[in-house]
Parts: sequence; structure tokens; C-alpha cells
Amino acid sequence: MPRLKKKKSNLAVARERMYRELVFECAERVFAEKGFTESSMQDLAAEAGISLKTLYATFPGKDDIYKEILSVRGLGLLAAIGEVTKPDSTALAQVEVGIRGIVGFLIDHQQFFRILLQEGQAWGLNPRGEEAQATWEAGLESVREILVGGIESGEFLPADPDLLAPTVSAILQVQLAGRLDRGEDADADTISVQILETLRRLLCGGAV
Repeated sequence: MPRLKKKKSNLAVARERMYRELVFECAERVFAEKGFTESSMQDLAAEAGISLKTLYATFPGKDDIYKEILSVRGLGLLAAIGEVTKPDSTALAQVEVGIRGIVGFLIDHQQFFRILLQEGQAWGLNPRGEEAQATWEAGLESVREILVGGIESGEFLPADPDLLAPTVSAILQVQLAGRLDRGEDADADTISVQILETLRRLLCGGAV
């Protein structure tokens, strides 16, 4: 008769959760500063103040930690955007809600944003990695649906939505990164308004 697997104590479960959260937070910081390729498990262990043995007991490898960060933060980013494709809202209003959600989330999680920049995962292009790919495709499809609705209603200028969607995403990324790099006040509302002004000119034409 096979032996039953011993159930972990509440203390053991709490300890594992604590280590995962600690490693997640420290790895996000290291990846943002050094980039994924240049970071090592030794770097992550040192940042977290734990042994390599403990680190490997928490995550099998660097790739697993990276994927966890992309998955958790990616899902958080999508949640922050919210349900913007509402039939009772104009296309431009939906764009505004989405931009404010994205900017607010990335300002609150600047380490994650810098990971995307470090790894060259421009939103206007196809990012590498399954987790990043899934998030990019889901976000891009939401943008595309809004643009299609705006073009069909005449609210937006005629354009190819398949090309316009990644262009909108790239503009958001470049403008947000530029302002943060210049050390400008990271006020989500102010930055969102500035980005939205650029997008209004792109989508609607003229100095709207």
C-alpha cells in the first residue's frame, strides 16, 4: 500500500509563500536594473539575502522566476485596463480609460516596466517569451477592437487597425519611458493626459 504524502504544516506553507514573495520582489528589482541575461541566480540570492540552496528550493531556475513575474504583472496590467469595450462609451472614451489604466499600473510597478524595456519587448513589436506574448496579444486585441469601432463609426480616421493598434501601444511605451527617464514627476493623471493628446491627433486628426 503506497504511503500517504505528509501534509505540510501551516508554518511550512507560510514560509514557502514568504520566500516566493521575497524572491519575486527582489528578482524584479535585479532584472529591472541589470536585465534578465546579465542577472544570475547568485545575484538574486544576494539581493534577497538568502542562500542559493533556499533560492533553488523556492524556484527551480531563473527562467521560472522571470516567467512568474511576467505572468503575475501581465495579468495585473490587463486587469488594470479593465472592461473598456463598452457599447455605451465612445471609442475615444474607451481609449482614455485604457491609457489611464495602463499608465497608472506601470507607474505603480516601474520595475516591471523597466524589465520590458531592458529586454527590448517593445509593445509595437512581437515580444519574446510565451508569457509576454500572451499578454501582448490580449492587450493588442483589446486595442484593435476599440479602434475598429471608432473607425467604423467615423470617430477615428480611416486606417488599418492591424497596424494602428501596435502603433498606439508603441506611442504609449515611448512617451511613458521618456518621461520617466527624464525624471519627470510620475503623476499618472498628468502623464495620461499628455499621451492622450498625442493619440487624439493620431486617431482623430488635427489639434483636438
